[in-house]
Amino acid sequence: MGDFGYVCAMKKFASKPQWRSEGELERRFLESGPFFHLHTEPLTSDMIFKQEAEYIIALLYVAVAAWAAGVQVVAYALMSNHFHFILQGTEAQCLDFWERFERRLSLFFTRHGRSNVLKGIPRPTPTPITTLKQFRDEVVYVVRNPFVVQKGINPLAYEWCSGFLYFNPMLSWMRPRPASSLTCREKAKLLKSNDLRLPEGLSFLDGRVFPPSFVNYRLVEILFGNARAFVLHVFKNVEAQVETALRFGERPFLGDDELLPVVMGICDKELGTKGTYGLTEEQRYALAKRLKDDYYASNGQIARLTHLPPSKVDALYPLSAKNQYE
Repeated sequence: MGDFGYVCAMKKFASKPQWRSEGELERRFLESGPFFHLHTEPLTSDMIFKQEAEYIIALLYVAVAAWAAGVQVVAYALMSNHFHFILQGTEAQCLDFWERFERRLSLFFTRHGRSNVLKGIPRPTPTPITTLKQFRDEVVYVVRNPFVVQKGINPLAYEWCSGFLYFNPMLSWMRPRPASSLTCREKAKLLKSNDLRLPEGLSFLDGRVFPPSFVNYRLVEILFGNARAFVLHVFKNVEAQVETALRFGERPFLGDDELLPVVMGICDKELGTKGTYGLTEEQRYALAKRLKDDYYASNGQIARLTHLPPSKVDALYPLSAKNQYE
């Protein structure tokens, strides 16, 4: 499905809000937990995934490992050099999930001549998610991760992330094949393993595991309340994205369109103007400092948003002068 079709479907679904009070949602969150976020450090010298077939098998191993460990996957992102998982279960179960997933994937890579690919990844420490706000922020952070890494990606359409599952009415139109209908030969081909056990309820579509059959995406929909709230969190909750990225030791990324309302707010509330065109040069430098220090804007973004010459921005922040000007 193209991006346009997905957006149209989202708008149609968003017209049917699920009316629940924040108090009800907070109670549901507490009753549904515990939740943990597993995040691996990005590999710097190599990529985990180099071809589509590796993503396909890894996603199946996520489903199998979650079933074996007794956890439910709430959100995930398989990136080329790191992983994000939000899991519903105890800390011990989350660690068991990781060990099972890592063991299966390592064995797969070893059989295909890449035995060292996961050895540079330390065992992740599960981060507890203790509030509804943190849950929403971190689900959105996982969903946005592909967009942060590759800025041309629609974060709600990246196929190796759970972002396309939430509030997507088109899921009900798909007709996956249940795992129980697969032959032993078909299971062996899919799993690349002699262990042919598959979770009950798992299903496949076009030779791939069907994410709605193992991701608890309905719970995410409930805890966000409605599609509009979810989309606003993905594209408008700037401060939460910065805060979450820093908590995981990553550099925040915000697009120009997300930073523009921030700039307008600073101009209005702090600099006393209704936009950037009335700013003095001194005020432009003050704005540049805020964007760099608080929102981690690149030099290119600062130049575009403050209307300072790129050469002056590079003179201010020479260590960041190599940042792209897209």
